[in-house]
Amino acid sequence: MVTPVPAAPSLFGFSVASQVPLRFLREGGGVEPLRVSLGAADAQRPREGFIVEWPLRGGATEVMATLYDVPGGFEYWTSDAGRFHVDVERGRIEVPPMADEILREQRLNGIPMALAFTQRGDFALHAAAVEVDGGAILLAAPSRFGKTTLALAFHERGYPMLAEDLICCRPSTHEAFPGPAVIRLRPDVYDGTPPPGFVEVAARPDRVFLAPEPGRRGSAGPRPIRGIVFLREGASVEVRAAAPAEALRDLWHLNFRLPTSEAREQSFRMLSALIGGVPVWNLHRPFRLDALGDTVEAIVACGRH
Repeated sequence: MVTPVPAAPSLFGFSVASQVPLRFLREGGGVEPLRVSLGAADAQRPREGFIVEWPLRGGATEVMATLYDVPGGFEYWTSDAGRFHVDVERGRIEVPPMADEILREQRLNGIPMALAFTQRGDFALHAAAVEVDGGAILLAAPSRFGKTTLALAFHERGYPMLAEDLICCRPSTHEAFPGPAVIRLRPDVYDGTPPPGFVEVAARPDRVFLAPEPGRRGSAGPRPIRGIVFLREGASVEVRAAAPAEALRDLWHLNFRLPTSEAREQSFRMLSALIGGVPVWNLHRPFRLDALGDTVEAIVACGRH
């Protein structure tokens, strides 16, 4: 009897080799090598190269993030985790030594990963994504618009989740690369029983972390983008095509980019290329759990149109 070879750990199209535990990697589909290693415990913030500082939203407490330009790449600091050194030239990310491994992985899978795959010519969108008939449908909306709850509803109906909050897009080929294999639920919408195929990894006062069982995490390889759906609030479930100018404006606010003229110009070109190659819809729906089934059906119909 031949023993199956385990699929290589992967994320956002990278083949990941890590010195630290990472619980939300996918299985197979990675191409470019990315090494994650442990950084120094006594790292000091750079004295030069400051780029930008901003608050991270979505948590129970305020967290500040700071980005620096350093030789070979970037340093990303957060007030709750510490230093992430992103060496884009060597394909390596150093993470801080800390006891809270879940928080460290959560921070790693945000800006540091986005900086790494941006180096390939891709870009990041603040969006969830689900797989329908082998393609990706992006669910675009700011925080607290129900992206995670909706992605879970897709999973429960047999449509895999590709990203909960951040998706990597390649505008040149109109493809998306799946993000971490995790769903973070608010305790008030979690009944204590993981959905079929998931296991509970950690429980916090503000979030419960669920991950697919091993062997069910899916590949980190590219999926063709079937369309982009903007999640809006409405009295009933209704789908309408979005005007290109409107779609570009809204995606602009959901796109991560450096605060430079060159980065803004590049983002404009990439977003325009993406919108020019895939359909975009506005989906209005009630923010109620009993509307999830109709919402999923409407989005699936868009992807199959």
